[in-house]
Amino acid sequence: MPASSIILTDLPTTQPIKIVQLFEHLELFSEGEPAQHTLFVLGRARLTQLDRLDLPADQLLLIDPPLDVRQRFKLEGDLAVLFTGKAEEVGLPSLQTVAGGVAHIRIGEHFLDIYTQRQGAIVHVPALGILCGGHFGSDAILPPIAPGSDGGEELDTLRLLARLIKQSRLQLYIPRIGALNSNPTDVMMRLAADVAYLHSLRRVVPALAARGDTSSMLSQLSDSLLPEGRRSALCREVHLKNLQTLYATEQDRSIE
Repeated sequence: MPASSIILTDLPTTQPIKIVQLFEHLELFSEGEPAQHTLFVLGRARLTQLDRLDLPADQLLLIDPPLDVRQRFKLEGDLAVLFTGKAEEVGLPSLQTVAGGVAHIRIGEHFLDIYTQRQGAIVHVPALGILCGGHFGSDAILPPIAPGSDGGEELDTLRLLARLIKQSRLQLYIPRIGALNSNPTDVMMRLAADVAYLHSLRRVVPALAARGDTSSMLSQLSDSLLPEGRRSALCREVHLKNLQTLYATEQDRSIE
């Protein structure tokens, strides 16, 4: 296996770090517990007779970089970042996409399909069977509901992920946070668990809002709506925000 091209700075960290070269010019940086993943997609500039005098710069796309990416890595060339979840400000240019659309881009020899959602994106490298699913299909975090959504958009994203897995050869599923998985059946089970969770919220929260129950009732019911195996502090934080988002969405609809 070729040596990694990811160059770390000397920034101290107490978190466990792992760097894996998945394919040539495609590397995965994982840090923390549960692991948070950053995919590096590199397009190397090639010297040919046509461009000897005007050599293009290397291209680098970072998918889900850490917030301190500029301090953590030595970065060169034409850079861009893309987030599979809520976009963060990291001091680097963001890849521009349109929500609800599909972009087909090339970075070096790698072709990426980017399915942009209102909050985040799904990244598929079909030739290699790599799928970046964001916070969906994770074993460590619950799927977040975007502000203003009633959960329907998130269910659409889960259906998209399931369709991509069924229609292509899955080699590696990369959630933004959590364990990697190369077994299509296991990943489909994770997605099904996310679907069941969202359906449970969509059954309960709108009924509470319709009855005029206060938002404090959500806090009392929150634990009963948490799936088994998703009771970490991280999951509880996402879960409470989901309840509040759904409640606010239903309230806005009743006003309209």
